[in-house]
Order: sequence, then structure tokens, then C-alpha cells
Amino acid sequence: MRKAEVGVRKAIGAHVPADPRRGFTDHMEVLSSQLMIGYKKYPSATHYPSDAMKAAAVAGTNLAARIMRSVNDEFAAILMLRRKESALMQQVLAAHFHLIAGDDAGGTLKDNVVNKKFSARAVFEKDRRWVLEKIRQNMLSLSFHLNTGVYLIDIDASRRDIESGGVVNPAAANLTTEAFVSPTKTKYDANTWRTTDAKYYSNTISGFRNGEIHVSLERLKDYSALSYARIVIHEATHKYFNTDDEAYAHENTYAALSLAETLNNADSYAWAAVSLYCGAVKMVSPASYNPDWAQCS
Repeated sequence: MRKAEVGVRKAIGAHVPADPRRGFTDHMEVLSSQLMIGYKKYPSATHYPSDAMKAAAVAGTNLAARIMRSVNDEFAAILMLRRKESALMQQVLAAHFHLIAGDDAGGTLKDNVVNKKFSARAVFEKDRRWVLEKIRQNMLSLSFHLNTGVYLIDIDASRRDIESGGVVNPAAANLTTEAFVSPTKTKYDANTWRTTDAKYYSNTISGFRNGEIHVSLERLKDYSALSYARIVIHEATHKYFNTDDEAYAHENTYAALSLAETLNNADSYAWAAVSLYCGAVKMVSPASYNPDWAQCS
């Protein structure tokens, strides 16, 4: 946008104001019909980002979009066409949203009946279908955004010296970070960033005002397409409907989340989506923690 403004001003002979900001990434590249990446362009001799990094990003984002289309169709069939929940759907909801048949979630739900018969009186009740509808709306949002275009910014932690407008020391960077959504400016103070333990909060429901998705092109280049897709879906929930990291699936606290917490938990959506796409419940545990999960093909 800055370059476009400068170009227009120069073309019409207008004054070009100085830009006091200093960024790190300086190049944007369209890799596919639905993926654009931002990164620091180094001399051509370094070939950065490599072809392998670009190919992995394309494969991961393409699969993420395909997963969300499939998942959205499944929820729509249940809630709009009133098809019965499959055994897999019930298992996934129990594993990742702790929505277990018959359990009223500590009094949160009036009832939790699977494939409940339609009743006009139950339209506004907080029951199982009410929960499914909340999940469906969020899955639909993810499907829309991931299928209409994704912008990923390279973390490039080992060399990055500017992050979110502030100076950082690349020598002290955490090179194990896979991805994150950048902090969001609050509506109360446009110059203040709020972060808490890598959880990023937003005071707006507009995903377009949230921070961008950052990924480590270097770290993720060897991940399976499915693992890459899961990470993109996880981060997209932060960006587009402001989830938190209530707990990660590899943490002991994941199993103890309340229903309300799972509905606000990024990993719950990501692992549920992957599970439904794969046709089996996929879920890592503290005992099987590994950077790249052995999932389905």
C-alpha cells in the first residue's frame, strides 16, 4: 500500500511524505490462486524462501481450505437438512468439544439429546443443536476465509530484527515457534499492543482488523500437508473469530476444559476439523507430543 501511494503521488507530482516506519518483510509473492506470502527477500544466491518452503505452504493452505469445505458440509447437513449425527461426529464432538450425549455441561445446557426431534419450542433453547450451530457458524467462517484467500507472513525468527513495530534481537528468538497471529491494536489505544503468554486478544469481531497469520516457512517446510493445514486452521480461528489458546491438545488441561472453554479454544476447532476430514478421531496427547503428528494421508 505504501508503494502504491508513493507511485500515485509521484505520477501526479504530489509531495511524498517520509515513512518513519521500518518493517522487516519487504516482498510479497502470490504462490497460488488462494495463497500470498510476505517475507524478507535476500540476495538470489540464498534462494530464500526455498522452493520446498513455498511448495509446503501451498500444499498446507490448499488442504486447509479443502478440509474446511468438507467439515462445513457435514455440519450443514445435520443442522439444515436435519440428517442424523454420524458416530464419528459424536466421537469428535466428545473428544474436542466435550459435548457428550446426556451431559448438560454443568447445567449450561437444558438437554443434550443426539438427533433430537424438531420442535418449534426448542428453537431458542440451549441444547445440543444450539452448540452445534455455534460450531457450524465458526466452521463456516473458516471455510469462507480460507477458500477466498490466505496471506501468510514468514516468521524468519533467526534473522528478524523488527516485530510488530518494535526492535527485537534475533539471537534471542525462539526458533521452535511454528506460527502465531500478531497482536491486535485495541480500539481504545491504537498505539498499544496487548499480549499475554502468546494469547492475542481483540476488541473487535472483525477478522480483518485482527493481526495477520505468521508461520515459520523454514520450520514447517518438512511438515506433512495435513499438519501444515491444522496449524493454518488453528491460527485462522485466532484471526477470524478471536479464539484463545485455552489449552493445547498435547496438554493435560485439554481434557479438563469446560464446554464454554472448548468453544473458544483454537486447538478444539483445528483438531475437530482434521478428525472429521480424516474419518477418525485425531488427537495428540502429552505422552505422544511430537512436532509433526502421524495423521492420516
